[in-house]
Amino acid sequence: MTRPQRDYLVRAADDGLEALDVGPWAVEKYRRLGMYADIFSTGMKNRWDRRVYLDLFSGSGHAVFRHDGMRVLTSPLLALTVPTPFDKYIFCDEVPSRLDCLRRRVERLAPSASVEYVAGDANARVADIERLIPVHARGATVLSFCFVDPFGLDVHFDTVRRLGSDRSMDFLILLALGMDATRNWRTYLTPRSEKVGRFLGDTSWRERWPEAEARGKSPVRFLAEEYAASMQRLGYLTPGLDRMIEVRTRDNNMRLYYLAFFSKSPQGYKFWDEVRKYASPQLGLGL
Repeated sequence: MTRPQRDYLVRAADDGLEALDVGPWAVEKYRRLGMYADIFSTGMKNRWDRRVYLDLFSGSGHAVFRHDGMRVLTSPLLALTVPTPFDKYIFCDEVPSRLDCLRRRVERLAPSASVEYVAGDANARVADIERLIPVHARGATVLSFCFVDPFGLDVHFDTVRRLGSDRSMDFLILLALGMDATRNWRTYLTPRSEKVGRFLGDTSWRERWPEAEARGKSPVRFLAEEYAASMQRLGYLTPGLDRMIEVRTRDNNMRLYYLAFFSKSPQGYKFWDEVRKYASPQLGLGL
């Protein structure tokens, strides 16, 4: 297919509302998310009756790069402004002020869009999020794309399971393994910590870690592979870490996170490969 010829790093004017402070590596996330949302929504328009976009950690819709002060649109507004919009949007954030800023920006950018807002932790509000997703039926087919962008290992696998197990839903998940797991691994290994078990949806990971460590695997690689295995048990195709996008800092090459894509359809991976091929040389981290 022909790759969209547009830049998914979209500058935004300062509107006086709240914005997230980010490092230059966020370029990878915004550009790739924006491109996939565009390809997905356009490519699936005539194949499904309704296309739904979900953002579980939506934020306020704007971010400012801390090194140069440039302000850009973030995931919810990037998805909202693709050339072929989704039929419905569901935005969730646990910070009320962020969601209020997002609502005000959405009203200015796309006042006619069908948008639902869920205030609170996505893990706690997953039942409410589910109720907002249109019911799939013959003559009213529904395909969803869910972006999950937590600051750490903050999304419970049960949340992903409830949203994706019985639905046609692609996921793009930021696995914040370098930012969280590496720094806190000693704590997570203690018997009292349930963080990794909730993240993977599997408490038996502790039994497999000693062997993985003996083979020289880092906690980051181990957890990425474990997460992919958990998604596979939900019925998602898991082509491996080679199709995840690893993002590192430019100054010291420190691993930050993986952008991990999951779909039950080979078509989803064809779209994702388009993003990976297009983004590799052109989308770099330089600003």
